[in-house]
Amino acid sequence: MARHIPLTREQFAELTRGGEQELLRAVAENPHLTAEMAARLADVDDPVVRVAVARSRHVDAGTRDRLYALVEAEHADGSTEAYVALHWHGPTPGWLRDAPLEERLTHLERRDPAMRRELASCPDLPQDAWRRLDGDPDVGVRRAAARRPDVPPEVLERLVRAHGDHVRPPLVEHPNFPRHRLCSFADEADPRVRRVALEDPGLPAPALERLAAAEESHLRRGVAGHPGVTLALLERLLCDPAPEVADAAAANPALPLDRMHRILADAGL
Repeated sequence: MARHIPLTREQFAELTRGGEQELLRAVAENPHLTAEMAARLADVDDPVVRVAVARSRHVDAGTRDRLYALVEAEHADGSTEAYVALHWHGPTPGWLRDAPLEERLTHLERRDPAMRRELASCPDLPQDAWRRLDGDPDVGVRRAAARRPDVPPEVLERLVRAHGDHVRPPLVEHPNFPRHRLCSFADEADPRVRRVALEDPGLPAPALERLAAAEESHLRRGVAGHPGVTLALLERLLCDPAPEVADAAAANPALPLDRMHRILADAGL
């Protein structure tokens, strides 16, 4: 009830009177709070409450930045609760999507990435706003901005090249993603980025050979399951010391049927 339903003044007072942490946090995340309720919670010394209040529609820009700065300072001092409040917790400021465009654009410089992520989910922003969101320091903001239908191909490529398969879905599948560039990912230093090259079903044999020589078993496993892998490379991967790599090679449909039968026979199956 504290987190979800509209509260009367009396209910709000009863839920917050005892100062119980979990109740205060639940109330602070309630999207139906009035401006008066949000103002009363703004003085609660708890990072989760502060972040929730900072994301309320009822606080002004100065209060929002002040609360978020307090939690950032606690995080810098080593507070685990502040870290959770900043990165794992807190309500989504969905109300921002319904605000007038002029008001929404004032949140381009907000300290809280959640505000900018919500802004990046709005389809009607001007190009200048998109350029700023595409270069945002927070990867979550950049990823949200990259989901728009008219995102430039170079923005998608830059984001995936910087973060690899950590942000791959649904960016590589985006119709604007330059799939002809996937082969070039095979030579990146970061194994998470090299793995993206395996999204190209036409990845040439030399690139597959290079990926198969990687120390990371997840890359070798990806090669073992790739439709373009050669039979000679499959044979090598069948002997890979990592069981998941050998299993992926044995399951590749390109493996001849008689070879599959020998594998089963060797396993006593």
